[in-house]
Amino acid sequence: MLPAAAADEFAASPANEANPMTVVLDARQAPRGLMYVRMTIPARPGPFTLVYPKWIPGEHGPTGPLRVLSQLRVSAGGHALAWQRDQVDLYAFHLTVPSGVSQIDVEFTGIINAPEDVMATKNVAIVNWNRYILYQADTHNTDVFAKPSVILPAGWKYGTALPDPRQNGDRVDFGTVSLETLVDSPLDMGRYSKRIDQWSNGSASAQIDIFADKPQDLNIDAKVVKEYKNYAAEGIALYGARHWNYYHALLTLS
Repeated sequence: MLPAAAADEFAASPANEANPMTVVLDARQAPRGLMYVRMTIPARPGPFTLVYPKWIPGEHGPTGPLRVLSQLRVSAGGHALAWQRDQVDLYAFHLTVPSGVSQIDVEFTGIINAPEDVMATKNVAIVNWNRYILYQADTHNTDVFAKPSVILPAGWKYGTALPDPRQNGDRVDFGTVSLETLVDSPLDMGRYSKRIDQWSNGSASAQIDIFADKPQDLNIDAKVVKEYKNYAAEGIALYGARHWNYYHALLTLS
């Protein structure tokens, strides 16, 4: 999410592990191509800059889909705060945090789909968290912490490697993670789903969650299921070790 830089170029974020920012992703309108985001971000009084993720893991470039962000609103203590977009870096938003304020509230609408970039259908949606967060500028993604939540469309299920899920109705709250881990932990959801338990050894396990546009797409041949079940054990045999306790794969059939 950030280009390489010396450690002393990063500011200390007040969104630490003991006081994380919160991210509530309301995905109930995902079938219509919309996500609604509510965040609380710890902040200190004075000039403050929010940024939308630009450098995306796996893409190795400044490819953050800024067109996703719409209807940005920032407030503190119930009062709207004025913000100004940077005139050079369009991923940055400048504002002033009032005195006596320790956190700001951020809301925006995420526009999911675009030509050649479809992230949701009527029955399936993919959540890459970098699309639905803002965070303090000039901080390192391993030093910023977040507590994410998602509100699912009625009757949908989800799959993700995010830890400590607690579900109440259609809302799922996850444990606190670094911003680095959040962005590296996509979440799939859908109306029709299937889980395959691939491998387990004590507390360690590997699963794959499959989501499909049509229920019949989940009628997977037993031979294919067997191959899916083999690959975790085969990987451990190939490398002679594993560096994970919980491996969660996601697959969409759409």
